[in-house]
Amino acid sequence: MRSRGNTETKQRIALVSKDLFSLKGYLGTSIEDIIAASGSSKGNLYYHFKSKEGLFLYLLEKQVDEWMEKWSAKELRYGSAVEKLYGLADHVAEDFQNPLIRAADEFRASEAAAPAVSEQIMLAVQRQRRIFHSVLQEAIDEGVIHPRHDPDQLAQILYAVFAGLNTARHEPLAAPAELHRMAVAVFLHGTTLEAAPLELHIVPESARNQTSDKP
Repeated sequence: MRSRGNTETKQRIALVSKDLFSLKGYLGTSIEDIIAASGSSKGNLYYHFKSKEGLFLYLLEKQVDEWMEKWSAKELRYGSAVEKLYGLADHVAEDFQNPLIRAADEFRASEAAAPAVSEQIMLAVQRQRRIFHSVLQEAIDEGVIHPRHDPDQLAQILYAVFAGLNTARHEPLAAPAELHRMAVAVFLHGTTLEAAPLELHIVPESARNQTSDKP
């Protein structure tokens, strides 16, 4: 029973903290805010998370876990590497206004970001980037991308492009999904006059909303 109670307490603190970080940002949320909102004691909070940084990292890692699990389910809908790239663009665009991601950006840019914590955040980023690497390697294997290109470097470039779009979220831009799809189109086809016409490779709505029957 005690173990169950500890788990429930931990989840309550985590849920409340996610709301606070999303609403007030990392720097704007204090330990006292979390204690008051969760109804827990300071001892309980530090028992489960050791520090405010540890709590934030726990939430961020859970966010990445959920992001990867959702992509694993969506990936089955697409039949080619090109479709997966545009599907990945949609998937990333869904997080465009994620307030927890904004809090992570704020945290990394602040003086409060200890090197060890920044390293943990980078490890979470690398987990996501491996998804990019996998899809880009498929594109190389399928002959869509020239094999002279290094999939690690391509993954870094495409991830950075998407991350750059995320930092521009406060600007009056076009719809996030459209921008992310355009980024993939430019990535694959370029923008010069000699480049092939840009095609956003629209995946049918049925393919986006229904899970494939593939095993």
